[in-house]
Amino acid sequence: MRILDERRKKYKKKFTDKIACAFCRELKDEECLGLRGLHWRVLVNVNPYMDGNVMIVSLRHVEKIEDITEDEWRDYGKVLSETKKVLGTIFETDSFNVGLNVGSESGASMPHMHWQVVPRKFKNITVMNTFADLYIVAISGKEAKKLIDKETRKNKKAGK
Repeated sequence: MRILDERRKKYKKKFTDKIACAFCRELKDEECLGLRGLHWRVLVNVNPYMDGNVMIVSLRHVEKIEDITEDEWRDYGKVLSETKKVLGTIFETDSFNVGLNVGSESGASMPHMHWQVVPRKFKNITVMNTFADLYIVAISGKEAKKLIDKETRKNKKAGK
């Protein structure tokens, strides 16, 4: 099912601007610093697919998966593992969707390499998803960032 959201058009235009890559800029309001790796950073999705939706984004501008170095792959594994751990604690789940769109025809809104990470729980049955197969996102990106930052600070204090 497709839903018209006129803000999406504005969002997509902002991130397809050929002048500068949005992911190459500093994104303080979206970055979860406690999950940052050597080669990757974790950003909350400002237009989340579901609660807790984050993106693992390469620090250097990489457009093709084959251009990721061995060191970057190793670091990606560490960042993904820690991200899942933190999100799993917050959202009380060990189930996740981890997705990558490569190329504009695949649905990628950004040519900069990034993975969507979405914590999944048993679907809450409401009238919206029963009759319209819609899922209501209850936590904004800003609120998700607060929860993630709080959990990573707690883990750091505990030496995890």
